[in-house]
Amino acid sequence: MNKRWVVLAGLGALSVAAGFVMRMTEQPAAAAAFSIPGYAAPAAGDPNAVPVLVELFTSEGCSSCPPADVVLTALERSQSVAGARIVPLALHVDYWDRLGWTDPFSTPKASERQRQYAGLGTGSYTPQAVIDGRAEAIGTRRGQIELAIVEAAKRPHAAIAVDVAPRADSTSPFEITLRIGALPPGAANDADVLVALTQNIARVDVKRGENSGSTLEHTAIARDLVSGGAVAVAGGTRQVTLKAPSGVTAKDLRILAFVQERASRRVLGTAVRDAAVAR
Repeated sequence: MNKRWVVLAGLGALSVAAGFVMRMTEQPAAAAAFSIPGYAAPAAGDPNAVPVLVELFTSEGCSSCPPADVVLTALERSQSVAGARIVPLALHVDYWDRLGWTDPFSTPKASERQRQYAGLGTGSYTPQAVIDGRAEAIGTRRGQIELAIVEAAKRPHAAIAVDVAPRADSTSPFEITLRIGALPPGAANDADVLVALTQNIARVDVKRGENSGSTLEHTAIARDLVSGGAVAVAGGTRQVTLKAPSGVTAKDLRILAFVQERASRRVLGTAVRDAAVAR
């Protein structure tokens, strides 16, 4: 089965709304090369590649999800779309947790974020991939996801520079400074910047539920996700604090920042960098 819908009494109905995938007029533009300190080049050898955010809503309790986790990992490692830097973000929903196995990475925040994408037209299901907040696909359909990435990379994106302050010790939070360039033409005046702390990789031996007996591998796992507040059309500077997950070293973590319109859910710019910094 490629797609799993979940309806659980007491969990609340997942919102399903008719709608359409929003597509802006294609404009042949790419992110410029920036020399701002803290800016991470979108892709090695291609300073003009456009960072495109690929969110995967997944769960260890869903038997259809492991193949989608494999696709997300392959997209990140292969960077298979010319002109784009694929930036993955795996969000583990919690509505599967009552069906036999509690996903150690699941959060109510991930489930709520997924519900905000119901307007794309197909409601909430796992595994679901959302590309730059504009298009969605079943998470196992790599070709469809890549086509959406191609379209996303054609659009202008805002530049985001990410600075990480040195930490006092491994338990200290990450103090982040963001410098956001002007938003693309036509951007709404309701954008926010969001910042995620992602874990590069994890392997989990699943003991119960639909994936019982399997060892699952994940990439770009959201360990913290916070809002840095509103962003003006002209851009600006923001400070954000992210919690350090227990037992994970900074070298195994990344900082992912993106600007997103509240109403349309369109992602207007993305940046990612390693969390580890030299002291």
